[in-house]
Amino acid sequence: MGRKLMESGAEIYRVEESVSRLLSAYGAQAQVFAIPNCLIVSVTAPEGQPITQMYRIPAHGTDIELLEQCNDLCRQLCREVPPLEEALEQVEKLETHRRQFPAAAVLLLGYMLASCFFSLFFGGSARDGLCAAFAGLAEGLCLLGFARSALGSNVFFRTVISSGAASFTALLLVHGGIGVSLWAATIGALMPLVPGMALTNAMREIMAGDLISGLNRTAEAILVATAIALGTVLPLVIGQVYNDGMQTASTWAACVWAFLACVCFGSVFNIQGWGILICGFGAALGWMAYLEALALTGTDIGAAFLAAMVISAFSELMARLRRCPVTGYLQVALLPLVPGAGIYDTMRYCVAGESDLFLSTLLHTIGFAAALSVGAMLAATITRSLLMRLHMSKR
Repeated sequence: MGRKLMESGAEIYRVEESVSRLLSAYGAQAQVFAIPNCLIVSVTAPEGQPITQMYRIPAHGTDIELLEQCNDLCRQLCREVPPLEEALEQVEKLETHRRQFPAAAVLLLGYMLASCFFSLFFGGSARDGLCAAFAGLAEGLCLLGFARSALGSNVFFRTVISSGAASFTALLLVHGGIGVSLWAATIGALMPLVPGMALTNAMREIMAGDLISGLNRTAEAILVATAIALGTVLPLVIGQVYNDGMQTASTWAACVWAFLACVCFGSVFNIQGWGILICGFGAALGWMAYLEALALTGTDIGAAFLAAMVISAFSELMARLRRCPVTGYLQVALLPLVPGAGIYDTMRYCVAGESDLFLSTLLHTIGFAAALSVGAMLAATITRSLLMRLHMSKR
């Protein structure tokens, strides 16, 4: 169960808590320790002898449907405590019984449409969105096809190849006269790759006290950002990709593009049913809150903090109503706010040798990610406390 939770992209605290509760339900005293690529469980035998087992978790992505099924089954097993053989059989059935999108074509379409809508979200024209869509298609083909078959689970080199394919496609299409803004087309296509969410999650885990896991994820985010820089270095030099004054779309249009981009990107995370629409609505709500907070505070970091609180509270409420983990709602709804463009620009300045801009953009990006993390954690803590008090008062 712990392995499947980690392979689905569950938070470290959720993995440790779920495994501990499951073993406690079967009368075992256990200690559980997890980091992103390793799970260690120690159980005390009846004669007092500790039994420890370690399981290495291979490179994995995010599968919200599997995460929700694991969470439901864990609660069911803790509640009903069936015979051990029956429980193991139910755990093994999770892989074959979870819902998935029918074909790789759906995932490729998700990459295309998400890239297109992110390009529009960042202020690109319809022509830029078209360029970003084809760049996203090239990126998806590399991630799901060539790079996966040739490089397996090597995330670094898969990212290098995929980002290079996306950047070159955008460069060729814009220079061919189809697009207008190379920056909007490129950043739209690279948003599914940019580790803004990984950096934000790393900050959350560090602030929650999971220092090893947080530092591990931070290193992973830095490696992915470096891979994107390596993959896009030649297009950066040839095409001179820079932010040519583009701004995000107008208020309502940006909310619509954020909704559509996150709904399409939900297929990459295997979010099924109504959950994918709820994620999109949370993204639109969060961006609207960000714009309102930006007008009030005048600082984007303060606005990010307040918007993250809104998204986190919304995600907690939806998770309680649907009895699902909050992870999927929070990760996807935060996507328009995560500093993906900031990470991309940071690496661009690094490649260009602009040290001052590199350092200032890097510090601003880290501050922005920290604001999102603190806001999300604070709102989650307050919301859970209020919901717990409300639940207790009804008894």
